[in-house]
Amino acid sequence: MPLPTDRPSLSLLPIPRSALMVALAASALLASHAHAQAGRKPSERKAAEAPAGAASKPVENSSMDGALFYQVLIAEIESNGGNAGPAYQLYLEAARRQHTTSQGSQLYQRAVEIALRARAGEQALAAAKAWRQAYPQSREASDYTAQILIALGRTNELAAPLRTLIQQTPAPQQPQVIAGLPRSLQRLPDKQAVARVVDDATQPWRQPPLELAEAWGASGEAWLGARQPDKVMAAAQRALTLKPQLPLAGLLAVDLMGVQSGAEDLVKAQLARPDAEPLVRLAYGRKLASLKRYEEAASQLDTLLASQPSQTGIWLTLAAVRMELGQLDKAEQALKPVLEAPPADTAVQEGGMPRMMSEANSSGLTEQQQAQILMAQIAEQRKQLPTALDWLGRADPDHQLMAIQNHRARILVRLGRVDEARATLRKLPETEPRDAAVKIQAEAQLLREAKRHKDAYEVLAEGVRRFPEDGDLLYDQAMMADRLGRHDEMERLLRKALTLNADNANALNALGYSLADRGVRLDEARSLIDRALTLRPGDPYITDSLGWVMFRAGQTDDALRTLKEAYAKRADPEIGAHIGEVLWQMGRKEEALQYFRESRQGDPENEALVETLKRLKIRL
Repeated sequence: MPLPTDRPSLSLLPIPRSALMVALAASALLASHAHAQAGRKPSERKAAEAPAGAASKPVENSSMDGALFYQVLIAEIESNGGNAGPAYQLYLEAARRQHTTSQGSQLYQRAVEIALRARAGEQALAAAKAWRQAYPQSREASDYTAQILIALGRTNELAAPLRTLIQQTPAPQQPQVIAGLPRSLQRLPDKQAVARVVDDATQPWRQPPLELAEAWGASGEAWLGARQPDKVMAAAQRALTLKPQLPLAGLLAVDLMGVQSGAEDLVKAQLARPDAEPLVRLAYGRKLASLKRYEEAASQLDTLLASQPSQTGIWLTLAAVRMELGQLDKAEQALKPVLEAPPADTAVQEGGMPRMMSEANSSGLTEQQQAQILMAQIAEQRKQLPTALDWLGRADPDHQLMAIQNHRARILVRLGRVDEARATLRKLPETEPRDAAVKIQAEAQLLREAKRHKDAYEVLAEGVRRFPEDGDLLYDQAMMADRLGRHDEMERLLRKALTLNADNANALNALGYSLADRGVRLDEARSLIDRALTLRPGDPYITDSLGWVMFRAGQTDDALRTLKEAYAKRADPEIGAHIGEVLWQMGRKEEALQYFRESRQGDPENEALVETLKRLKIRL
């Protein structure tokens, strides 16, 4: 029976070549050879048996009896003929009869392999379970059972075979096997269940006398995936008590920074040790950068590079941090080792880099290409746009990569070369259907930035004609219709997008905000925004919409509190403009001006901010 399509394919499981098959082949050859010899005359047999100079070797007869031999032979014939069902049954029956011999284990394994090749997960599991029951000390039986259960998503049965697997692993290798458990289960979608499995499987090694720091580390990593920071913290602390230098525990503590008080102290304590792993310091530096503690991040990266100057990936991260600090000369200096290194074809790890760099990493660019992109960004910040174009040209000389060419096109727009920018995007190759839609969205974005809203609308309208079921294009066209004052059309397009996907949080939010902003159908607007917030809890932009509809409904105090909540999560100039307007209406004009000034500092050309200041006749 084929596996359900929404589960991992069993074909991903390793299917080792059966040792039994080798034995079978040898037995068959032996039998064939003996049969042929029996039909020859004595003189012929003698000549064949004694080649010149060859030493005679003892014949090793198969331990299979005749009945088993012919059952296995028929099973292999059935299997080779594509009849997996009969082959599976024959092997399984043979294995059950031979369960007191070493051959039985090999026969069970062969039955499992045949079921796996036929993508019959339930039959494979049944054979593996029977194998494990007949041979409870077999590590292979536990390994196969666990892997099949993982592939079938049966978390409630996983702990026992995993625990057996650990028990049957030699003691020196047990810490490594235990530490790898969370990663071996990472394909399973229910992270809470995974964490419970890891805890159940490792329970003997999380208490005396077998207690291991790695078992606590594995538990912490599993609960990290399940988003249970309290349990992660407790596991990390216990692991560090048992083994203060354990890198996994240090990495868990890094992940908890900003979430659990005291986590950073654990990291610092480990890094103060002479045997601290560079990996933990690198993770700490990147975490500091993600928390916008750039000076401290740079200090950690400098320390790391003092002992590992050849690590170009660290130089890249340091350059990105220096850029965030506005230290362009130091950023350029940090990029030199990367640019001067021999070209490599591997991408660096993510972490602690600006948005553009994160996108580039996911695109699989080499370190040198990423360094060239950073050089382009440095040139942009220095307002040396032609130099920036030159660096992007080096990063993508064939003009094939979407991320780089989109970046290049945006610089061309800033130079006033809009048509050239559009042509740049249109020339990009389309390797999959979605590429065309992405190119349309990128071109529309360019036109928006060039204030050519009508052209952007036309590009998106053409895109929707080509891809009428693309919800993202419908949404973008709706936003441009709103920008052009075509509110009825905007509403029609958003409702079409919601017909395609009723859980499209962006469309729900946009429609609700538009109604609220125009002060019409406020009850419906509130309902739409509430629905969007249910789908995406805590989203600062949807929270902003909620505050705005409250303001339009006259709930001023609630609106101010909600808008400030959104602003605390993301200091977006449009959210700041909304807070400023609410405060302005409440008569708290000094506070309002403070928000307006802060928003203008973030983006002086923000359209919502500019429109608000103009409408309220405020000059900053």
